[in-house]
Amino acid sequence: MTITLDIELVNSDLSGKELTVPVDTTYENVLDILGINQETVLILKDKKAVPIDGIVVPGKLTIVCIASQG
Repeated sequence: MTITLDIELVNSDLSGKELTVPVDTTYENVLDILGINQETVLILKDKKAVPIDGIVVPGKLTIVCIASQG
């Protein structure tokens, strides 16, 4: 079984993405798939921060880049 995420990347050169991941995937796994360093972003679900080791739930996921890429 899989979960579909609509990903919005804020303050990033990357555009929005749709990602399908297996059930029991963590937010850390999502960042790994997207090639994003977990120390440079804040992850929001329904406008609330989520723990990096939390289990992904379907819907819109907002990833805010909080560190400079250069």
